[in-house]
Amino acid sequence: KEYLMDLSQDYQAIRWMQENVEGTPVIIEGNVSEYRWGNRFSIYTGLPAVVGWNWHQRQQRAINPSDWVYERVNEVNEFYQTSDLKRTEEIIQNYTIEYIVVGQLERAMYSSEGLKKFSDQEGILWDLVYSSKDTEIYRVKKTV
Repeated sequence: KEYLMDLSQDYQAIRWMQENVEGTPVIIEGNVSEYRWGNRFSIYTGLPAVVGWNWHQRQQRAINPSDWVYERVNEVNEFYQTSDLKRTEEIIQNYTIEYIVVGQLERAMYSSEGLKKFSDQEGILWDLVYSSKDTEIYRVKKTV
C-alpha cells in the first residue's frame, strides 16, 4: 500500500521536542529498515530511543549478540501493535520511556487496534503533550 507523508508534520513535531523537552528522556518511535524515514525523532533531537538505526546499533555493539538489537526492534513493534496494556507498561518500564511518538510513520506501519490505546489511555497512562494533524506526542505519567 502506498502512503504519502507530509514531512512538515514530523518537522514541526521535532522542532517542538527540540524546544520543549529537557534533559535526555528516552523516546519510542516506529522502527523501519535501514535507509528509510525511521528514527527521525532520535536523529534530529539527539534524544535516546529504545533502538537507534538498526545497522549502526549492530555495528557499534558487535561484542554483544546481534539478537540484542533485534529484540529491541521486536519490542518497539510489539509496543505499537499490542492492545495489552500490561505488556505496554512492561516495555515502558524496561526502557524507562518518557515520550511516545505517534506520527504518520507509525500510523502507516502499525494497526489501528494497537494505536487506539494511545488515545484511549490519554490522561491515564500518559498525557498528550503535542498534537498537530496526524502527529501526536505523549508523555508517560510517572506512575507507569
